[in-house]
Order: sequence, then C-alpha cells, then structure tokens
Amino acid sequence: MQYLLVDGIKDVVLHNGMVRVDCISAGPNGTEKASGTLLIPAMIAGPLVQTLANALAELEKKIREQQQSQGAKPAN
Repeated sequence: MQYLLVDGIKDVVLHNGMVRVDCISAGPNGTEKASGTLLIPAMIAGPLVQTLANALAELEKKIREQQQSQGAKPAN
C-alpha cells in the first residue's frame, strides 16, 4: 500500500471519465510540492466524496463527545 500526504488540493479535472485530483503537501519552509494524484472514476466520485464527508462528520462527533466527557471528569 502506498500513502499519500495531502495538505491541500491544487487542481481537479475530469478527463476520459476519471476525476483527477492533484494533491499538494507542505515542503521545506512551507513551500508547496506535488504529493500525488488521486484517480477516481467519475461515476463514483460523488458518492465517494459524500461517504468521506459522512465519515469525517462522525469522527468530529466522536472527538467532541470525548472532549466533553474528559471535561466533565473531576480533576485529580
């Protein structure tokens, strides 16, 4: 498996039925550098983005719940 660090998105294009997402990462001194390209079949791009958005919303909810439960605990 290969990992892709994504600090941002430089460009998104549709070509030959594929959505191509050019990703960037922060290089030395905060300069942008290309980190790779996501290739997503156009037919699943919408559902994929929705699934990712739902997963991030659920993760955010769990983090908030965890923070609230830690804040409610009495100090030692």
